[in-house]
Amino acid sequence: MFKNYCITLGVRPRKFGLDMDVRWNATYLMLKHLVPYQDVFTVFINSNYGLQLLSANHWYVAGKILEVLELFYDSTVVLSCIYYPTSPLILHHILEIASHLHACESDQNLRAIVYPMKLKFLKYWQDIPLLYSYAFILDPRAKMRDFFNVLQLLAEYTGSEYNSYYAEVRTEIYKLFNKYENKFGAARYQRTAQPSNHTSKKKQAWGRIFGGSGTGVVGPFPSSDPTSSLSASAFAVCELSIYLDSDNVTDYDDDFDILLWWRDHKLTYPILSIMARDIMTVPISTVSSESCFSLTGRIIEEQRRCLLPEIVEMLTSIKDWELGERREQHSVHNQDLEDSFRNLYLDEEESGAADGT
Repeated sequence: MFKNYCITLGVRPRKFGLDMDVRWNATYLMLKHLVPYQDVFTVFINSNYGLQLLSANHWYVAGKILEVLELFYDSTVVLSCIYYPTSPLILHHILEIASHLHACESDQNLRAIVYPMKLKFLKYWQDIPLLYSYAFILDPRAKMRDFFNVLQLLAEYTGSEYNSYYAEVRTEIYKLFNKYENKFGAARYQRTAQPSNHTSKKKQAWGRIFGGSGTGVVGPFPSSDPTSSLSASAFAVCELSIYLDSDNVTDYDDDFDILLWWRDHKLTYPILSIMARDIMTVPISTVSSESCFSLTGRIIEEQRRCLLPEIVEMLTSIKDWELGERREQHSVHNQDLEDSFRNLYLDEEESGAADGT
């Protein structure tokens, strides 16, 4: 009936995948393909059942839920990858999620849903791990000044106070650099290389940190960092101080390679480049996100339901590594799920039957 109704209106008919209780990404994909058909679907349902089952308010809530899930879906895909550094990106996504939850709190239709989500969010991300802060600061496009901006925005969205945390990060990153200096001091080269100039103007995720203007940074300059263990003369030759006091790189393209930038500047910052490499290569997730939802269900079955948690974890990791070797670790499951929702057009069934398939 729905197919005939769509043909009458000149709209290509399609089916809509059902929601899966244990896979919120399926909920996102279902709404993603259903919302564009809201006008046709609403008239069809209400006219056939004689009831106002679907109203504009229902679609408004569905659209808002789609926005919330889209943000989480994109963050999950980006942060679960292993073929580029993810640790410098997590503060961007934390800021975007905090901003979205803060904006949704003023919506009466979503307030009851968003409030427990924000409590859960603060439970895990109100206290930001130092490693993620280090990674963000060692992004040559950010440094301490943009880190200060991020904390100011997070304080506005979450109601938390980050002044003491900012001071802690400033102190601890110097302590960490001193440890690398003591261990790898012999690796310092006598000559230095001039950093390359980047002129791209594509901001994207950096627009919020810059306050939307994109004209530069507004945070404090981290000169003369308060670290009692370092003398004034040490600051003059400290690689970290030189790096933090230098101008930010202005290449904001998505294909900007942080590891390549640090490799090109290893003569300028011989010790700091080693420290940046170690921090940048720490992944946010050690197992692909889809494995937590799909792969475990194929490991724990009727004949293997007595497996110890340690065994399940090992089997999941081994399977994840096998997919990683074929560079399919973060694409196969997501792509199959997206294709199953994308290619649900009703008119393809008839064409397949006509071909004898």
